[in-house]
Amino acid sequence: MTSEPSNGQCEGSGEAQDRLPPDDIARRLRLALDVSKIGVFDADLETGRVKRDAVLMQIFGYGDEAHEDEGDVLERTLHPEDRDRTWVTIDAGIASGEPFYNAFRIIRPDGEVRYIRSRSVTFSDSKGHRRLLGANWDATDDVMLQQNLEQARALAESRYTALESAWREIERRALQDQLTGLSNRHALLLHLDKLFSEPAPHIHPRPCPRPCPRHAVLQIDLSRFKEINDTLGHQAGDAAILCVAGRLEALREEKECLARIGGNEFALVLDAGDRSENATHLATKIVQSLEQPIPCEGHLFRCGVSVGLAWTSDDVDGPQALINAATALSAAKARKGGGTVLFTEEFDGRNRAIRQTADDILRGIDEDAFIPFYQLQFDAKTLDVCGAEALARWRHPLQGILTPDRFLKIAEDIDVMWRIDRSLAEKACADFLRWRNNGSGVDRLSINVSVRRLIDPHLISAFPTKDLPKGTFVFEMLESIFLDVLDDDMAKAIDRIRKAGIAIEIDDFGTGHASVLGLTTLQPKRLKIDRALIAPMTRGDRHRRLIAAIIEMGHALEIEIIAEGVETTAQVQLLQDMGCDVLQGFALARPMDAEAVEAFLRARKRARRPSL
Repeated sequence: MTSEPSNGQCEGSGEAQDRLPPDDIARRLRLALDVSKIGVFDADLETGRVKRDAVLMQIFGYGDEAHEDEGDVLERTLHPEDRDRTWVTIDAGIASGEPFYNAFRIIRPDGEVRYIRSRSVTFSDSKGHRRLLGANWDATDDVMLQQNLEQARALAESRYTALESAWREIERRALQDQLTGLSNRHALLLHLDKLFSEPAPHIHPRPCPRPCPRHAVLQIDLSRFKEINDTLGHQAGDAAILCVAGRLEALREEKECLARIGGNEFALVLDAGDRSENATHLATKIVQSLEQPIPCEGHLFRCGVSVGLAWTSDDVDGPQALINAATALSAAKARKGGGTVLFTEEFDGRNRAIRQTADDILRGIDEDAFIPFYQLQFDAKTLDVCGAEALARWRHPLQGILTPDRFLKIAEDIDVMWRIDRSLAEKACADFLRWRNNGSGVDRLSINVSVRRLIDPHLISAFPTKDLPKGTFVFEMLESIFLDVLDDDMAKAIDRIRKAGIAIEIDDFGTGHASVLGLTTLQPKRLKIDRALIAPMTRGDRHRRLIAAIIEMGHALEIEIIAEGVETTAQVQLLQDMGCDVLQGFALARPMDAEAVEAFLRARKRARRPSL
């Protein structure tokens, strides 16, 4: 016999306390549904009557009280585009007897579209009626968020695609000659580097040294081509270049690199194998093709053709082979009749010197050995200093100060001239700003700018133009780089320069092909008459009349005239009498470094100071 618990409760009473009355459970369930914004419906499939609670009526936009009908609410509010699909899903779910999911849109009485999600299940009640019990909730916020995310993703992908396309176009333009569509020098160097960066497949069962593939590199130059520009103008010259490019394209195979690397100079890199081994035969075909008459503006022109040919090897990489080909080309151009010259051991001494110079240039860049010299410019009326032109110089550790003719061509061949230009521009700007702060009288600084740097969108950022008077900085550009009609890239570059307050001068005027139309299109601030026209002006009246005509033409176009290469007092006097605006040359001041410029200016100031 067991004893009763002293508190009068039987065992298991704790479980009895956990049991809740059905009404309490229903209240808790109702509260949970209200908080979760889930509406409930109960459809009698036998009678067609549907009961909807207050939450569901709110979702459907019909107030906040429970409602019973024969399915009219759903039928009235279903979105027309979703109606058939929704009823098919409901019918299939009822027929299966399994719980099922549905998704559809409704249009509320106020016209607002909402996205509804539903879970339903069928069962039989105590009367034997089949019923459909379900829960609906409004998923519009989630759907709209998903749509917005998808739209954002699609927009991001679209912008990425556009950015990628723009970047590819920038890369294409950076590697393409704008006139012919061929590769440019930079693209050629990249191609040559790539030839030796890709490992060749092994043909032996075990790793072993493998010789580098032998590629032929041809450099091609057209002589007498300048006559086309001089006689028919630049457009005819462009047409002739396009004709030449087309003939070379016809001789190129698919994977070979054909590049235009100068005004009338091309390069071709042949595939390894038979093409390169028989390169002399191809060089002969190139000469024969390009020596055929070139049609230009109804005329036929013949150009001389010179070809330099070199090969890569285990000891000669692509860029060096290009230098070797250039050396052979120089020899071909120097001999009468042009033709083809092969790079041989006879050139080795010269080539070693070129290689040494190239190494020294690279070392000089690292050691900051390239410096600006300045040639002062003088007002022709007063002979007061009015400006300075920055000139490139190389402070060589063994050979002293070297002028550009000692390094320019090689620096361009190894594609580092832009680095030298940038360094010189930074130093020249710093010197010029110091002179202005000291009140030296140097009112403007001229800097030579190549075509490649001219179209660089980051060019202007190297010059502190802010808070300085307009025209303080001047870009000098060779006459030969301008066309009568500027192309889009050049026009945009000129516009950027002018908006930055930088003036434009045309250098070496009289040696190229600029026309009056070209000058009116470009509208430069100044023209600099080339020294080759200044030198003979004291020898006869004919030369003086030519200079006077250039000065008069410039003034008629509101262009100032600078005479460079002024080396005698007689030339100074003649140019003053003709009304020239600015003089530059040894007769007034030789090129000097920044320290010498400052000493020169101080000495002139002391000389003009009145004695006490």
